[in-house]
Amino acid sequence: MNSWIRKAWPMLTLGLAVVVLLGSFLVYFMGKDMSPGSESAKAANAAKVETAEDLQGFEVIDVSVSNDGFGPDVIEVKAGVPTKINFILTRQVTHVKSLLSSDLGMDLYMQKGDNYYTVDPDLKPGEYQIHCGMYMIYGKIKVV
Repeated sequence: MNSWIRKAWPMLTLGLAVVVLLGSFLVYFMGKDMSPGSESAKAANAAKVETAEDLQGFEVIDVSVSNDGFGPDVIEVKAGVPTKINFILTRQVTHVKSLLSSDLGMDLYMQKGDNYYTVDPDLKPGEYQIHCGMYMIYGKIKVV
């Protein structure tokens, strides 16, 4: 028995270190869930809710977002007009957790309900691609 421990102690020590390390990560990451749509994220983003006063002076365009895509999939915006696009996520359980556009610098985390994106009024006319974070649904913002 004594010779077995003498031969196996490096592996036992390594195994114990791995267990302690994984246990430490588990304890560390058991904190609050801040994923989009979680209660903690909603509480953290509560200050971002748009009120009627926040929307004054803006043209608001409503766009429904679901697993099937955007409705409409081409969003028309007038150049130089202050605009907010309200991406309305219709379901809580969906793969659409964020909207992205490298052309616009858009990175919008989605929650069920209203999700406002303020369009840059200095945006030049053209078409700008948008897509969900998983690259499964696509659309366009067309500035005229």
